[in-house]
Amino acid sequence: MYINIEVAIKFLYALIVLNVGFAFAVYAMKIKKLRKTGTERRFEVKFKDYLTYVLVNIEGQEPLNAPPFSLNQAEQEAMQERLNDMIENFTGTTRDKCMELCKRLGLVQVHLNRLERGSYSVKIDAAYHLGCMRVREAVPALLEFLRTHKRNSSLFVIARSIAKCARDERDVKEMVQIVLRHNKGFYDLLVDMIKEADIDHGSLFAEFIQRERHEFIHIGLCGLKDYTEPTVASAVYRLIDSPDGTIQYKAVEIYLKSVHFIPRNVIQKLLRNPMDEVRVLALQAIADLKLATYIDVMRNALLDESMRVSDASARGLLLLGEGGIAELCGVAAEARGSVQGENLRILIEEQIQSLSLRLHDLDRLTRYNSLVYHYEKTFGKYKRIYRVV
Repeated sequence: MYINIEVAIKFLYALIVLNVGFAFAVYAMKIKKLRKTGTERRFEVKFKDYLTYVLVNIEGQEPLNAPPFSLNQAEQEAMQERLNDMIENFTGTTRDKCMELCKRLGLVQVHLNRLERGSYSVKIDAAYHLGCMRVREAVPALLEFLRTHKRNSSLFVIARSIAKCARDERDVKEMVQIVLRHNKGFYDLLVDMIKEADIDHGSLFAEFIQRERHEFIHIGLCGLKDYTEPTVASAVYRLIDSPDGTIQYKAVEIYLKSVHFIPRNVIQKLLRNPMDEVRVLALQAIADLKLATYIDVMRNALLDESMRVSDASARGLLLLGEGGIAELCGVAAEARGSVQGENLRILIEEQIQSLSLRLHDLDRLTRYNSLVYHYEKTFGKYKRIYRVV
């Protein structure tokens, strides 16, 4: 009995200590937030005229002057944050003037010194601010810091800063090389960082896909996925036959997005690919490009062993005009009684139902008329009455 009471008392004391500690932590955070808010308000009042001067003259020919009074540490930090935001949001000469103002205020040298002689946390903070200010002379020190840094989230703070400060493509390549030593799965993140650099991104990504190492090829393909120029299609074409399934799929996706016409031999190669996803991409590209000359290819794909491929072919034929719709209905009738034939018939009926809901659109109305006509003609049903354009 006494033991239980003693344990309960100790437990109560522990709860009290934890509650007091938690209260102190919350109070400290609140005080810190209030101080920061107060500093920002005082900064806004004191620097109101100067910030107005900066915004008025930011697009002028003359360089921006430093404020006519000295800044204490809190004001310097507030000014740093304001200039960081302006550099991130502006481009061209406007951004350059903000970067030059950072030098005039001594902010660049402050963070260069912190990067060289500070503690670990100070160096990380300095690297972040140097990146925001695009300080090119900081690149050698940042690269050295990155080389000796362990793998954690701060690694990417340094890497992104290097990309922002990069003097040329070589700095970016070296940054990528160092990051890849830590892990081989940061491709999208690396692409996002590379795009921060003031270089020709497309050229660098195109160079990466010519390398032998798969890591660089992945980065190059991730970077090129939003490009649609024909030159990109020719650059990725050789990767269509890559033994790496992921690389092959990405290469096919980029290639098909970047061309205006697909040669028949390429279509045939893609439709022989063992990956369902690649065959689906090829069929969708034929439909998107309205390549009616490949209706015969689409017709053959209707009987593909993969349900996904067959479905993609059917939906593609619906977009290839009268000829495509006629072929779709014809194959559905020929395959009547089989699983594939039943699936095609259901898909056609679903499309008729879907198209009938929005017949105010001329294209949809035309497809509706054609689809109903060929469906009823092929399956021997003439009871429906459909609209005529």
